[in-house]
Amino acid sequence: MPSRNQKKRSKQRAEYLQKREDIVSQENKAKARARYKADPEKKKASVRDTYNANAVSKRAAKRQRYQEGVEENSAAKRQRYQEGVEENRAAKGQRYQEGVEENRAAKRQRYQEGVEENRAAKRQRYQEGVEENRAAKRQRYQEGVEENRAANRRIYRGNSATIN
Repeated sequence: MPSRNQKKRSKQRAEYLQKREDIVSQENKAKARARYKADPEKKKASVRDTYNANAVSKRAAKRQRYQEGVEENSAAKRQRYQEGVEENRAAKGQRYQEGVEENRAAKRQRYQEGVEENRAAKRQRYQEGVEENRAAKRQRYQEGVEENRAANRRIYRGNSATIN
């Protein structure tokens, strides 16, 4: 991308070349007129000089149009490049934002699954504890019943032995 100074120099150079070619063209015409006046026989040379001067100015105009086209093209190219950069930035930002949202959703999903697994495991442990406690209580109850029966039998036997 040309700087402001480069653009200015390019424009000044084009103006300088145009002025130089205009001056050369005028000098050539003046020389041709002077030669013609000095020697009317040299009219052919005068025509040739006029043609050459016109050719020089045509080349200058062509060069000027070319330079303007180059500058327009580079400006359009720069504009397209800048638009592409901005579009890419916007697309990158969009993709980033979508990625952030997907990651948040996945994290939330994993967290929720973990919460549910933990609840299920806690419920399972609680249920197992309840069943163990019931079994232990039943076991202690059963042992107590059997101890009481054994004691009652001993007492009954002891009582019946003393009665007889």
